[in-house]
Amino acid sequence: MFVKNPEYFLTIVKERSISKAAERLYLSQPYLSQYLAKLEGGLGVVLLDRSHTPLKLTAAGELFHAYLERQSYLDRQLASDLRDLQDEQRPVLHIGVSPWRGSTLLPDILPLFESQYPDVQVVLHETPVPELGELAAANVIDFCVMQAPGDLAELTYEPLMQERVFLVGHRDYPLLQGLDSHYDNPKPFPDPRLLERERLIMLPPEWRLTKLLYNVFSVHSVEPRNILITTNTTTAINLAAEKMGFAFLQESGIPRTPYLDRLACFTIGDPPLVCPLTVVYKKNGFRSPAARAFIDLIKEFYRRYDRGAE
Repeated sequence: MFVKNPEYFLTIVKERSISKAAERLYLSQPYLSQYLAKLEGGLGVVLLDRSHTPLKLTAAGELFHAYLERQSYLDRQLASDLRDLQDEQRPVLHIGVSPWRGSTLLPDILPLFESQYPDVQVVLHETPVPELGELAAANVIDFCVMQAPGDLAELTYEPLMQERVFLVGHRDYPLLQGLDSHYDNPKPFPDPRLLERERLIMLPPEWRLTKLLYNVFSVHSVEPRNILITTNTTTAINLAAEKMGFAFLQESGIPRTPYLDRLACFTIGDPPLVCPLTVVYKKNGFRSPAARAFIDLIKEFYRRYDRGAE
């Protein structure tokens, strides 16, 4: 569908005022009002609720606005891709992951992807989880792998899996004496209340996994007294392997976790705690065939760990 001067409508929505939009566009207010009336007449719908000050989008207006934003992004993407072809540059795929997730996922996925798309250059943005959503919303990355974002104003996501979360500690840790639970057949931890005075090595409290763990603690009336916070799961596991306390390990990371021979692994909670993992990208954004292929490879890789499918 061809829309003449889509930037006029986008500016009206951004300014939430016809007069302010006209001023920004260096147009007269009557001319911009006529443009809007003709646009609505051509579409056969009302796009803006004029009874509100500032202006408010109708349901049809929200749909049309999303369409224009997506079209604008596609136009910019097409221009960029055509420039790359003209300059004989390799197309670039920007992927966001946390450092730990990247270290456990990408060594298995990247070789497969490169065999399918040898001409695509992959740029990895390894950053703490809360920053990944910001990068996706700003179109810095094509997509990221993270827990489902709480704010979906600018983002959307596809579910990957419900992943089990294990409590891990050194086999010789005093509290674990006589408890034998291996990662390939983890047993339930006998009583979460036993952890109340132990050192727990956890991710920051605002992160999704930590919130889920605190919910488990609350259900069992546990108030942890000794918490060491880190932003890197690898650090947490390494400390647990040195008898520095207990850490929490997501199941898909087990094949690439060091010191497994030292660690006992337990499920925690009843039913066992799982954490949702998703692919997140900008709402109405464009995903190239290469991006879609990479996402499909991730889904296939994680299918074996998906406890939501059981």
